[in-house]
Amino acid sequence: MKKLADVMNYCIQMADKLDISIEDAIMDKIKKNAAKYPVDKSYGNSKKYTEL
Repeated sequence: MKKLADVMNYCIQMADKLDISIEDAIMDKIKKNAAKYPVDKSYGNSKKYTEL
């Protein structure tokens, strides 16, 4: 658990230095994943996105 805290702390510090909103970055990634892996095609499927 300590290692996870170390990684999170580093990510927060890096986002601060780079003036990146962590919330915006996460929401952007969620939107990209939703487009790449549509639920109706990918749910319960282990295929790569290029095979969907």
